[in-house]
Amino acid sequence: MPKRHELRARYIEGWYEQDVAKLLETTVADFVFDDPAEPKPITKDGLAGYMQRWLARTGGENNWRLTNEVREDKDGILTDWEWWEVLGTDMQGTAVVITSDAGVLEERITYFKRQVR
Repeated sequence: MPKRHELRARYIEGWYEQDVAKLLETTVADFVFDDPAEPKPITKDGLAGYMQRWLARTGGENNWRLTNEVREDKDGILTDWEWWEVLGTDMQGTAVVITSDAGVLEERITYFKRQVR
């Protein structure tokens, strides 16, 4: 398995476990996390603070479901797209994560409102 696949898996574990150390060890120095709810993109140095804001936004919930995953590994770059939901909340959206053998380069997320019927 290419290193980029291992790094991507460990990065996602970091989010599931809310383990900042795992996030930091799997991301490159100029990593960027783009969340439209934030005033500007998050850098690697800002991940710990962002994680706390994220937990506040989800009401402390961290039970995830990823579905409709699409993965492309081309020219040494692993690109993952998925639909994400934080179970027990109305938070859901899409994400794209770009990873090389050096680490996770970026993640960009979007939000969608859950429809109430």
